[in-house]
Amino acid sequence: MARIVLITPGGFRGRLLLDRFRRRGVPLDAVVFLAGDWERPWPTLRRTLHFHRRWRGIRTSGGLAGARLRRDLVRLAPDCVLLGGCGLLPAELIDAVAVPVLNTHPALLPWMRGSGVVGYSLAEGIPLGATVHRVDAGIDTGAIVVRRPMPVPSGPLSLWYLERAADVFAADLMVDAVVGLRRGELPAGVPQAARFPLHTLAGAAAARPAHEALARAGRAGELWRQNEAPIAFGSPAVRASSSWVPSVSMAGGT
Repeated sequence: MARIVLITPGGFRGRLLLDRFRRRGVPLDAVVFLAGDWERPWPTLRRTLHFHRRWRGIRTSGGLAGARLRRDLVRLAPDCVLLGGCGLLPAELIDAVAVPVLNTHPALLPWMRGSGVVGYSLAEGIPLGATVHRVDAGIDTGAIVVRRPMPVPSGPLSLWYLERAADVFAADLMVDAVVGLRRGELPAGVPQAARFPLHTLAGAAAARPAHEALARAGRAGELWRQNEAPIAFGSPAVRASSSWVPSVSMAGGT
């Protein structure tokens, strides 16, 4: 059976991903907490204590660019590494791990790369959804393993709510991908033949009022009804979603 290791710095998306694995009863072989941010020692210490109290078997390691993390991953000997809100992975770490590294993205690739992707999806007519992809040296450019549009009801919704719902949907899609991986059903992935623009944090902040207006106008539900079928693909082990994401109650920043 495949050995699965998750690495996370403990931000919102990392905590959410662990929560979805726990709620659905899908085990991980190891969880590696990245506590190497020595420029901000007190937030790092608080997160370390939180993780060790809540999650058994967690290991504390260094930062993404450090030799300590590379040594820890070699010792754990994973068949696959999952990222939980880690940001851009150094190319030397990808090479050192030498096994597939998977990330989950709260939008549909290859069209929606970078930051603020829920709002940009509304603005550019792309349905909301999530993608599990292999990690390479680029930003959201690796081969697509699983991609699925997210069901959205009709009517106005806040942009914040849609973003949190997309985060939950993306976390569940990663859990589904791991279920497929353990059954030997996870595909190698489909390379992204096209490159679409990379959206930045600064651009997303400037465009947020316009994106909020689109969310309040019910744009997300319209896109779901128009474009659901043609863009979903992936492992047969990944279950199709047919209902709205029920809860986005986990609050907090990254």
